[in-house]
This record gives sequence, C-alpha cells and structure tokens, in this order.
Amino acid sequence: MRLKRIDIQECHQQLVLLAIVFDKICNKYHIPYYMLGGTMLGAVRHKGFIPWDDDMDFGIPRPYFKYFLQVAELELPDAYGFYTPLTQRGYVKIQLKNSKIIENTFERLDDDLYSGIAIDVFPLDGADEDSLAGKIHMKIAFALLRFQEGRFCSLSMRKGLKKIVAFLIKQLPVNDVALARFIDKWIQKKDYGKSKSVANFYGHWKEKEVMDKSVFSQSKSYPFEQIQLSGVAAYHVYLTSLYKDYMKLPSVEERITHADEIYVGEPD
Repeated sequence: MRLKRIDIQECHQQLVLLAIVFDKICNKYHIPYYMLGGTMLGAVRHKGFIPWDDDMDFGIPRPYFKYFLQVAELELPDAYGFYTPLTQRGYVKIQLKNSKIIENTFERLDDDLYSGIAIDVFPLDGADEDSLAGKIHMKIAFALLRFQEGRFCSLSMRKGLKKIVAFLIKQLPVNDVALARFIDKWIQKKDYGKSKSVANFYGHWKEKEVMDKSVFSQSKSYPFEQIQLSGVAAYHVYLTSLYKDYMKLPSVEERITHADEIYVGEPD
C-alpha cells in the first residue's frame, strides 16, 4: 500500500463519508449528538466545510458517551478505525485506515492514533458556573488540560516565558496515561443530570466552551455539503460564545489549516 498526497477538497470528501458513518450509528442507537466548533460554524456560514478546515468535531452528552464507545466499535466498517487516545485526550477519533496527516503542532505523536483523516467525538460534561466549588472544579480541570497540552505541543508554537514553561513541563517525570485518566475522572465529578451548565472540556476554546445547559437542550438538522447533520438549535448563542461575530470571515492570515500534509493509501 503506497500513500498518495491529496488536497483539502479530497480530504473533505473522506470526512463526509466518516460523518455519514457516525450519523448512522448515532441514529440507529438513538444517541443524541451535536456538531461543534468549526463544524457547527461551517454548517451555518458555509452550509458545509469552512474551506480551509481539515477536520470535523462532534459532541455527545456524557450519559450517552460510554454507550457510543461500545456500539461504535461494533458498527464501524472495516475501512475505519475507532481510537481512544487516552495518553493525551479524553475524546475519541473515528479514523480512516491507511491515511496519514502530518501536523507540525505536535512533537510527540502516536502514529496509530494521531496521523490519519479523522473526526473527533467529544464528551459533553456537566459543569457548575454558579457555586464556588463548581468554579474551582472547572479551574482545576482547565489547568490540568493546559498542562497536558504542554506535554505534547511543539515548542515552536510558544514564545518567551511560555516557551520556557513548556520546556520545563516536558522534562517532568509524568506518567501521561495516568494523568489522562485522572483528568477524565476529575472532569466527570460533576453529575451531568444535575448540572446547570455543559462544557466541552477537551475542546479548543477552553472556558468559552462552557455554556448554559439550555444551549444543548434541543438539536436541529442542518444541511452540510450533500448530507444532513445534527447541531445545536440555539446556534446563534453557541457560535457567538465561541467566535463573537461568527458570520464575518477571518483575515487570510487567520485561515489556518491544521494539517501540513494529507495522504491516503492506494493499491500498489
């Protein structure tokens, strides 16, 4: 099997096929899900992918997340792999086998977990913004996640004092698997059913991804490229929290593609 380099449009085609599989599994087992982040923004602003985006993000409420992990492993077609990259994150990936993504953001990569065309599926957890205990819980969670991120991100992404701190973090004798398990256990301390807020703790936007639970109380079907996918009905509240003026296109310099190179396998 040799690898053929593809462009962003071909990557989008593969991601749509992945999203179709994900949507079918969730619908079959009555698992609610929502498009998140740039995927939700793309659905609203572009009726599909943000042109320079090279991945897709989805969220599943924590009470359904473990069930999704169980059924997804049983239902995935042979072309896809189901991965739980525990050493870094508490979310999961559905990845196209025999594909490769080179991303210079990370220094320490596991080729099996972090190098293919994939969709990310995040647990949506309970949070409490009103009480002191709830605020402390969130601050510790985000501090741990930033520490964990520093263990893997390239030093080239940091400058000045942040670069020095990141270097020191990398030198610490930390068991990354144990750290990831502790973080995931800590995040789940807040009961989803009793919480007034919902957080995508593992999301890119950190504290901005903590929102009133009502934002995720209803879902809505949105056209996305040639298919339909589920997203938050209160899209304006959600997208404003993350992006503010979300219908305004960013400058050319801010249109960042995560992957530096993308490859798929083809028969020899």
